[in-house]
Amino acid sequence: ARPGTFRRPARGRGGGDAGGESGGWKAGGDGPRGGRGGGKPGQKRYQPQQVQTVGARRRGREAKKERLEAKRDANKTEKAEILEVGLEGMPLRDLAEALATTEAEVIKILFMKGVMCSVTQTLDYDLVEMVAKEMEVEVLKAEESSVEDQARKTSEFENMLDFDFMQPRPPVVTVMGHVDHGKTSLLDAIRQTRVAKGEAGGITQAIGAYQVEVEVGGELKTATFLDTPGHEAFSAMRARGARVTDIVIILVAADDGVKPQTQEAIRHAQAAGVPIIVAINKIDKEGADVERVKQMLAEVELLPEEWGGSTPMIPVSAHTRQGIPELLETILLVAEVEELEANPDRAAMGTVVESYLDKARGSTATLLVQAGTLRLGDSVLAGDTYGKVRAMEGSNGPLESAGPSAPVVVLGLSGVPLAGDTFEVCESESVARNRAEEVAQKRRLARLADQAGGGSKVTLSNLTPDWNSNDPGLLKLNLILKADTSGSVEAIKAALSSLPQTKVALRFLMAQAGEVTVSDIDLADASEGIVFGFNNNVSEACTAYAQKRGVEVRSYNVIYDLIDEVTAAMEGLLSPVTEKETVGEAEVRAVFGSGSTRIAGCLVTEGKIVKGATLQVMRGGKSEDSEAKVVYEGKITSLRRIKDVVKEVERGLECGIAIKEFADWKEGDKIIAYRMVEKMQTLDAISADGMQSVDFQD
Repeated sequence: ARPGTFRRPARGRGGGDAGGESGGWKAGGDGPRGGRGGGKPGQKRYQPQQVQTVGARRRGREAKKERLEAKRDANKTEKAEILEVGLEGMPLRDLAEALATTEAEVIKILFMKGVMCSVTQTLDYDLVEMVAKEMEVEVLKAEESSVEDQARKTSEFENMLDFDFMQPRPPVVTVMGHVDHGKTSLLDAIRQTRVAKGEAGGITQAIGAYQVEVEVGGELKTATFLDTPGHEAFSAMRARGARVTDIVIILVAADDGVKPQTQEAIRHAQAAGVPIIVAINKIDKEGADVERVKQMLAEVELLPEEWGGSTPMIPVSAHTRQGIPELLETILLVAEVEELEANPDRAAMGTVVESYLDKARGSTATLLVQAGTLRLGDSVLAGDTYGKVRAMEGSNGPLESAGPSAPVVVLGLSGVPLAGDTFEVCESESVARNRAEEVAQKRRLARLADQAGGGSKVTLSNLTPDWNSNDPGLLKLNLILKADTSGSVEAIKAALSSLPQTKVALRFLMAQAGEVTVSDIDLADASEGIVFGFNNNVSEACTAYAQKRGVEVRSYNVIYDLIDEVTAAMEGLLSPVTEKETVGEAEVRAVFGSGSTRIAGCLVTEGKIVKGATLQVMRGGKSEDSEAKVVYEGKITSLRRIKDVVKEVERGLECGIAIKEFADWKEGDKIIAYRMVEKMQTLDAISADGMQSVDFQD
């Protein structure tokens, strides 16, 4: 080859003309693979070009690394200077993100303070504050969201484009008040139906929505009525009713007066900022006192119009229909003053009032249209569910369309939406599906976070193991809850979650509307849980299957029965405790005998002294500078009344007490007789005992 030309040599091993290092590439020559060494003058090698390529790759990797670090820095979360945390605490992962640190670092801080927890658990407020203090971040208590906050109107269903097309609409009227004050009976009188007779326990346990035509002054007008539960467990339902209403009727029984749920309903209405009308019901009953009720309402800042206030108060009787026309006339007059309007010529929007799973018809939802017009075939998005409206029913039968203020029962959704969700009509079913999937994913993540760590929350009060049980730590009761409506599920979960859970924690493995199924039984069997059904029937097949698998299935129609039995089940998990119970007290007035056979002559001052009871002999403590000390503790050997041997001596009588192992009696000694008794623990007592402060040492 000519000098200066390049030719790839053949692959081979060993020496060659150039000799040297094996495995190198040589430029020029016919020899096998060679390396450094005596090549011919003027021949060039590949090695400098190879070094240049490696350097370029190295520089490329460094540039890529710099780009990734810049991207990571751009997405890096900055540490919060002030952290706002509610009393419910926050998940450990969220805390680590807010503090711009790792989960491992948070776990390390807690471990050094003596707290063991995992990444998936939720920390209570005190532990969050403790970790944040270590990271030099200030923690503020977030204002607790009350039920009154839930009653505030948060959704606006009209925009600027609707104002030129507004038309009058019927009022939405919510009837609220204390349980058993006659809310449903009043609506029966207005609708002339008999709903209340068919309700379990005689109390409303779901929101009922009806649209009726009423005649006022010879003219037919339409109004929508919502009936809310009065039981204390249904606070969220009442708040939801107040949020979607235009006018609130506060119902008060004339023979019972203002009660706790009456006051709560008034707060809901005031939080929603809607007009209030008071209906004083049961004026036909014996003991009814309308003036006393008005006085009680004035104490909660509701003054009747005749007393110079602004609240209409109408005496009525749902049984005799007395005062019903005056009440309806007042409702429509207030509605006219409010000038209620909506745009019917737009895509419908509104609120899910109630929802449930019907065995024959599938997912069923009661919707309150608050803007626009809902039509058959519309693609609806409601929370994490979607679908086309296959069928629609109103108060008087099937409908093809429903305008503003109309409550309708809709079929065709993909699932059971949550009561209180906002619904809207979308351009197409695919758009509704995509948006529903986004909501479903967010709720799924929130649900997993809520159940993380076995459904428990790490708190300062549950760090100490339960020494009375075989298993250390927090006891758990797994529940599968199936109810008739999503509103009932919401109310039951809220009521059960409010129970003290310092020693026994409730874990909801499933809580949804629908009937109890075989899969629910399997879940309870795998998790050693209990299945609770509310207002739904358990099929014979499910009952037989549950008996075969040894799973307990309980059904209820009244919510407070369910709450009482869950409370009993939680208390049943607790081991009994042995407590000291004082039987009686006595004072030594004289000492008889000598040596080891000395007898204390005593006067029983409290209770009674019983032979065989354990007693404490207390000495001293009569002056401010001295404290009473226990000089002996043991069993009573002999108890006499005068000369007779007796089993017990009552208060106010004298007796002689002798103890075989103790003879150092002195006048003025105080005797406390007690016995050890075994008692079952209660949730309230444990909750009170668990309020102890825990000091952490650095």
